[in-house]
Amino acid sequence: MADSYRTLLESPDTRRFVIAAAVARLPMSMLGIATLLLVTSATDSYSLAGAVCATILTAQALGAPYIGRLTDRKGQGQVLLPTVLIHTAGLAGLLLSALWELPVWTFFVFAAVAGAAFPPIGSLVRARWAAMVGGTASLKSALSVEAAIDEMIYIIGPALTTVLSASIHSAAGFATGMVFTLLGGLAFAAQRRTQPPVDSSGGRGASAVRIPGVRVILLFCVTLGVVLGSVEVSMVGFAEEQGRLILAGPLVAAFSVGSLVTGLYYGSRQLPGSPVRRFQIAVLCLGVGTIPLLLAPNLAVMALSSFIAGAAVAPTLIVAYEIVQLLVPADGITAGFAWVQTALGVGLAIGAGSAGQIVEFVGGRPAFAATVVAGLLGVAIVLPTGRILRVGPTPSLATAAAQEPSEVG
Repeated sequence: MADSYRTLLESPDTRRFVIAAAVARLPMSMLGIATLLLVTSATDSYSLAGAVCATILTAQALGAPYIGRLTDRKGQGQVLLPTVLIHTAGLAGLLLSALWELPVWTFFVFAAVAGAAFPPIGSLVRARWAAMVGGTASLKSALSVEAAIDEMIYIIGPALTTVLSASIHSAAGFATGMVFTLLGGLAFAAQRRTQPPVDSSGGRGASAVRIPGVRVILLFCVTLGVVLGSVEVSMVGFAEEQGRLILAGPLVAAFSVGSLVTGLYYGSRQLPGSPVRRFQIAVLCLGVGTIPLLLAPNLAVMALSSFIAGAAVAPTLIVAYEIVQLLVPADGITAGFAWVQTALGVGLAIGAGSAGQIVEFVGGRPAFAATVVAGLLGVAIVLPTGRILRVGPTPSLATAAAQEPSEVG
């Protein structure tokens, strides 16, 4: 298993951009909880803190596809450098607004700036892999590496934020994430030799989202985001009901560990079947795997159920990115990946919000109903759409966007 990953990372240039990208996107798992801790400490208002977080997520969802398309046209280094600086300036403004107790409207202004300029590092690093090993069996291993890094980020980031904020200052976790974003983002932008070539000749007025197969992937990713967003909130509610709120973190971590293990295994194996067939199987496993969460009677069973539910996440995302890479021509690949991140972000916001309402008014265990419904809805979306997802030769983005569904699918 390790040989395929060792071969993939043997180049020093490759290792440098992978490490820089990992540092730069560690804050994506820190920003939400860090913002909550920062704003609630400054204002003693959970509703205000939630609204500020929602502002960041909404602005991020709106800005990511535009940044992705601009990157395809101008190049990663040229676009990422100002993006990182603007994002960091927005974060710094939000931090100072809280520390200096500035008017509430300043919180939202700086949150909007930080969100709109959120560096789409996950999309950019996957675009580099697509340019380097796209069309080969190594792409699956490369996407597995990134999925594993994402899971490690979501295991480490929230815990680091909580420890720093609790032991040093309520702003410590937020400030640390801001520093990681700045240093990692600048280091990644400096890796010019491995960035994808710029193709400014086609697709300027087109959008990857107009490709029918991509729309199916994005619709599914919204449901996957609901699964991910609702699980974290529901786990907190369930642990509190069981009188062991301190175990909420380990329960969420079990979900990420399940995803990490299967993602690494999936990426190291040459599995039979087309990407579309593997995607449908993974989505089915994800949908069915959420059901035990709703039935778990105690913390021990919930930990096992969390691991099982998480086990299908990384393979599903890996093959989803594979299909997007095959459907979207090279002149729009970063924007295609950015749309995936946007769809996941929309789902995360919906999932966290809906589960939070259920936890507050009904309870922790019933909140997993949102997770199960989203998981099964994803199955209902993907299973009947195999024909649309089938991949053929990819013309330029402008040509692909103008084709009929039967021609693309």
